[in-house]
Amino acid sequence: MYKKLLLILLFLVCSTTGYGQGSNVSDSVRAMIERSQASSQFEQTARMQLSMQYQGFLNALSGGAQRRSQIEAVFVEVLTERAELSSRVSRGEANVAELKTVGGYAYLRARLAPLLSTTELSALDSQKGGPSDEQLKKEYSEQLSRSAGGLSAATRELVLDTLIKHIQTGEGDAAELGQSSVDDLVARQIQSFMQVGEELQSQLSSEQMQQVTAFLGQLQTSLYRNRSMLDQ
Repeated sequence: MYKKLLLILLFLVCSTTGYGQGSNVSDSVRAMIERSQASSQFEQTARMQLSMQYQGFLNALSGGAQRRSQIEAVFVEVLTERAELSSRVSRGEANVAELKTVGGYAYLRARLAPLLSTTELSALDSQKGGPSDEQLKKEYSEQLSRSAGGLSAATRELVLDTLIKHIQTGEGDAAELGQSSVDDLVARQIQSFMQVGEELQSQLSSEQMQQVTAFLGQLQTSLYRNRSMLDQ
């Protein structure tokens, strides 16, 4: 994606040199660059939202990598459409009613239904407001056990409950997420991790907090790594 943008930038330099600052060619290429940058940002936002909200669902799909990629592509297409439409609404170029339709769960479900089994569709329906607390706990439990194996089962449960509470509070609804940039989404998650550490500090010993801090640090590192992969 960005390699294509670099080629466009190179063309802009050449066309500006050949035609001058006021050239129509230069203006048209500049407009093309702006559209390309906007499109890239919308897709990045969509992929980050997909990772935050539906990664567990995608991981549970049967049928192999090709089928999963096909379903993932539809997710990205719909979430990108939401982000782009939200931006257009904010500029007065589209109406709110259209955003409510595209941003609604029914629209996403209709697009995915032909690709999913009845069981998978029911699983998707169960998390239409976002992944459940139990789904999120399952996602984070294994990593917590690896990072903080010295914690008791009761303490790990406390850490997970606190983490899920702040993540669920910080994610917001689909319409709000659709208006957020990738960096906004990352910042929201990082803020959640910080709040977890602040809340647990008064409830755990210093030794326990060292393990919790290591766990939260790994989550943050993974989040930044996923963010950087979107730019490649």
